[in-house]
Amino acid sequence: MNEKPNSVRGRPKTLDRDRVLQTALIQYWSKGPANVSISDICNLTGASKPGVYREFGSDDGLKEAVLEVYHSLAIQPVIDILEKNQPTTDAIDALIGFMTQDRTALGIPQGCLFVMMRAQSQQLGPSTCVKLDKIRLSLLNAYGAWIEHSKSRGEFADIPTDIAALFVDAQHGGAMRMQREGIPNDTVARVLEIALRMPILGASTIGR
Repeated sequence: MNEKPNSVRGRPKTLDRDRVLQTALIQYWSKGPANVSISDICNLTGASKPGVYREFGSDDGLKEAVLEVYHSLAIQPVIDILEKNQPTTDAIDALIGFMTQDRTALGIPQGCLFVMMRAQSQQLGPSTCVKLDKIRLSLLNAYGAWIEHSKSRGEFADIPTDIAALFVDAQHGGAMRMQREGIPNDTVARVLEIALRMPILGASTIGR
């Protein structure tokens, strides 16, 4: 006599994790992470609140998971550009090109979710804030390594590397805020070009 398979206890998992993450990503990105609730995500995806909480633990857990997705989508490509062995001017052109892509054609919101999350960090949970700090540190380290490499080739001004890394980080944040405000991409690109080329053109005189 054949034995019956063991019955599965509990409710079957019906939550579409990827759909919830992608929906939350676009909602946080377009409206601001502090302005979107789990109820909003459930209404858009058809997921239940208990299902979302079982999968992510909390609103904080969902935001942390979304930030991880965003890291792969929009932060890692920046780090990849910085780590590529290329002339400093080519890296700057690649960074500007990536930051000022036609978002409408790509079907993604204007601005940067990471920048928005940093601005609203006091309204976010501890796990999300820890993740934000880790990503920012990885970006600053990547900027710093890129700047040091550029200096070794005589392609960057004699500015303290930590200061220069913060300067580049500030240009990225400012550009994303301008884009969010509706300033045309070609104008944002021009601003970035002027700002990011200053340490090259100013080589030995800046900071003295």
